Amino acid sequence: MEKARSNRHYKQQRHSRTIRCKIFCCSIILLFFNVNVMCISSASPIMAVRVDFHSLQNSREDIITLEEKMKSSGVNTVALGAGRLDWNYFKWEGHENYWSQDVKNTGIDFLAEDSERFSKWADIDIVVDLYAPNYIREHPGSSAISWLGEPSSHLVSTMELVEGDFGEQILEMLEYISTNYQADSISLTELAYYTEGYGDDDKAAYMSYTGRDDWPRLPNGLISIDEASIGEWRSYEVGRFLDKAAKITHKNNKKLYMDVRVSWEDLRKEATECGQSYQVMLEHVDKIIIWNYFGLKDYDPKVTKEIAHEYGLKYDPNRIIISIGLWKKGDDVLSSEELKQAMQFSRQEGIYNLWITPSNYLSDEHWESISEVNSRGFNSELSSFSWKNHPAFRSIFLKINIFLDSVFCEILGKNQK
Repeated sequence: MEKARSNRHYKQQRHSRTIRCKIFCCSIILLFFNVNVMCISSASPIMAVRVDFHSLQNSREDIITLEEKMKSSGVNTVALGAGRLDWNYFKWEGHENYWSQDVKNTGIDFLAEDSERFSKWADIDIVVDLYAPNYIREHPGSSAISWLGEPSSHLVSTMELVEGDFGEQILEMLEYISTNYQADSISLTELAYYTEGYGDDDKAAYMSYTGRDDWPRLPNGLISIDEASIGEWRSYEVGRFLDKAAKITHKNNKKLYMDVRVSWEDLRKEATECGQSYQVMLEHVDKIIIWNYFGLKDYDPKVTKEIAHEYGLKYDPNRIIISIGLWKKGDDVLSSEELKQAMQFSRQEGIYNLWITPSNYLSDEHWESISEVNSRGFNSELSSFSWKNHPAFRSIFLKINIFLDSVFCEILGKNQK
């Protein structure tokens, strides 16, 4: 009888120790979890405006007014154009033949002047355009060839970018900018292939990657440009170039961003058909900037909700920026209400990083909409987002359960000895 009471007492003690251990483990994990949520909640989302002028040469007075409007509306990131490899808005030493006419006429290094101005109160992103019409005129063999056999007037072939002289010069340009100019990040734009990029050099690289002996073909003999293997191969090649670019920018303490398009017919494609697979791009760059130019497609601002929901759940939302283009078909522009709705839909779905483009389309009403959305603040919109649905947090909870199970099993195992 005494032995039975002793065993019961021992089991009660063991159960009590197990309970206490569970409570202790849960408290530690919840503390860690809450600290992480607080860090995420306090993070400052990007609110960027892409600076653009009808005439850069005549922009010096306009830029004063623009700066005042950005400051008063809650903008914290200013995106400045560096131009193209063959048309610079900055004084690239040794490449004077590529200086833009605005730079030559005025003697102004616009990138230096504007980055110094805006960096006093905002983060700076420097935008590098990958179009190269002048370069192609000088090097016609570098042109991307369309699926119909026509040379591009603005885009070099994929392999010219990845392994050719053009790509090497772009890397030199990134090195020069990231070394000599005030900036927090550099973003690459106009790096998309879909109907172009089917010349002999690209074909050879595609066949080497896939093991095929030709492009996939339609029954009429034309290249089947929507065949998934083409977009997968091209994303791989673009990723190779981005890897080299990122090493340069990171070495100089600059982040690297990449503009990507939207697969409007099927969001699940993630612009892979353009050689811009979001997953692959994010393996190499710090953030992707998604071109939510719904006005050009006659979509309602509500499509922003679908885009933000689709990618905010699949990827880390801190690594995604939703770019809202003000363009509509023809000469029309998004209304201030449409802009406001798009911004709100993005943030309601958990993507808080926003980028408005271009600045020269922004009216006083647009600025009021930007200010109104930003005045609500990050934390007020945070409350409407369901963190428990985010894959990152589901992963945390899964790890918590696995950890607790292992701890409890170990405790019970020791107690049973």
